[in-house]
Amino acid sequence: MIHILVIAGSDSCGGAGIQADVKTSARLGAHALTAVTAITAQNSLGITAIHKVPVRFISKQVEAVVDDLMPDAVKIGMLYTAASVREVARLLKKHTLQHVVVDPVFRASTGMKLLETEAISVMKDVLFPLASVVTPNLDEAGRLAGKKVKGMKEMAKAAKVIKQLGPDVVITGGYFKDKCVDLLFDGKDIHQFWGSKIDTEHTHGSGCVFSTALAVFLADGKSLVKATKMAHDFTRRAIINSYACGRGAGPVQAGWGFEF
Repeated sequence: MIHILVIAGSDSCGGAGIQADVKTSARLGAHALTAVTAITAQNSLGITAIHKVPVRFISKQVEAVVDDLMPDAVKIGMLYTAASVREVARLLKKHTLQHVVVDPVFRASTGMKLLETEAISVMKDVLFPLASVVTPNLDEAGRLAGKKVKGMKEMAKAAKVIKQLGPDVVITGGYFKDKCVDLLFDGKDIHQFWGSKIDTEHTHGSGCVFSTALAVFLADGKSLVKATKMAHDFTRRAIINSYACGRGAGPVQAGWGFEF
């Protein structure tokens, strides 16, 4: 059994965050160990409130897990505060945790900040050097690289800038007319993973699903290129089988009918 430590926020609507991470892990035959960093009050229309989990309690969750068993990989999602970023980085270093996938969650799709502004530089300075791979979307990649990211050239340039911070980089969600692409830069080569555009508004949780699937596949011994391709295919299947849940954008269906 593969064990994945998920350090992320909770989504009361159940479509993203640690709920999506747990569903993804289970669908792929892995067991999710969890440390909750923030609790959101949200539905399909947006987030109404965020409760910060005290840094000391985030630490206690992680310490309780690793005191019992060592995870095969780590997926990091919403951290929200600079203090949380620093503490998670300290824990990664203390326990020399492996296969660390960071999804740098900056903002909800409905617009609310999920990472305090001052925490972005802290994330780049202290967390990224400890990560194996980071998985920003186009907007997040632009924030990290200091330039807007739209086309393929901008995606490649941004990935190379982010790679200078340490981890390999997968920029997700590039859209070009009737196609979409995820781009991987491993420090040497650019790899592109293309698919036809999926016509749906129900994409809530797609980034969480991708990054968690990537962590599972890396823990399973897949190469970075193979793991990224599998996570790309897994997430596409999840989006294809997305569904309405409430009056706004619905969630993706993590791993519906997926086999590997």
